[in-house]
Amino acid sequence: TPGAMSDSTTNDQDESSSSWLPPLPFAAPTKANERTTGGHKVKRLPVKLLGSAGSIKDEFPRSTKGLTEVALAGRSNVGKSTLLNALLYGNQPDEDGDPIKRRVGRRLNPEATKMPRGKKAAVSSKPGETRTISLYQLTAEITDDSFDTDEIGRGEGHGDHSRQKKKEYKRKTSLVLSDLPGYGFSYVSEERSKEWKELMQLYLLHRGKSLKRVLLLLDARHGLKSADFEFLDMLQEALDANVELAKAHGLDRVKNTLPKIQIVLTKCDLCKQKDLARRVVMVRQQLSESLRREPSSLPVMLVSAKPGVGFNNVRHNMAKGGVLELQRELAALVPNPMAGKKTPSKW
Repeated sequence: TPGAMSDSTTNDQDESSSSWLPPLPFAAPTKANERTTGGHKVKRLPVKLLGSAGSIKDEFPRSTKGLTEVALAGRSNVGKSTLLNALLYGNQPDEDGDPIKRRVGRRLNPEATKMPRGKKAAVSSKPGETRTISLYQLTAEITDDSFDTDEIGRGEGHGDHSRQKKKEYKRKTSLVLSDLPGYGFSYVSEERSKEWKELMQLYLLHRGKSLKRVLLLLDARHGLKSADFEFLDMLQEALDANVELAKAHGLDRVKNTLPKIQIVLTKCDLCKQKDLARRVVMVRQQLSESLRREPSSLPVMLVSAKPGVGFNNVRHNMAKGGVLELQRELAALVPNPMAGKKTPSKW
């Protein structure tokens, strides 16, 4: 097949890229017309903005069965939108399928600080700029070519003849990232603050099984502050109210737990390593004390969303800055689209 790679070439590419390339659906492991070791062609599709809502009166994108969602929550100006864009577009290969390195020789690589074109969350140095819940969908398309052999002729003197009928299997793997309004912003009206509070309660407590995780973003220099504790208390109080209301109406089966919460320390490039280690221990303890039910034992993620530092920063074939590790953590929540199919299991 034109453009197809041999198994040995593909294996070499897989081994060399596995240490810096994000997994599906964040990045495709092959270039155009190339194949993985499992015989698949993989293409990353453009990021889609599924929709936005600024209050409970707005029409909200429906939850889709089987489509994994992850929400990004945190104080105003903690860097939610910046990190979201880094997750959507960070650590992508260049046109030749090679990693984008921070430096070329002794010079900084200008490509390391550029973002590919596509849908992005609005970023501003002013707090309170994110005023809606916006859902962004990442999708990778996996194509598998297989051949069915159909016998078309058999007879004396004619030998055995067969023809190959090409069949193409396409599967998609997707992840939805939700950008939530920041809380704790003092320069907003009480009415608007109440609308955002109701909106986040509605989304985080009633989204259903598709919402697999809430990333609680904290500035690594400060850890949990009063606004973070108030946010967690608000969710727990709303959850308790829902349970009591359900019981009053004779409903036994009602969700009485929060979505899994995972702490992400942002702006880690501004902290010393020894301070980060202490901060991890502290925020774990604070989260455990602030939640009425024991929190899940998910790892605290350390990231920098600064281009050329937190992502697009490959040295010695290893990605630096923490964004890649978070991409891997979230990709593990997405089901393998080829599982259970009559196609090679290895991508």
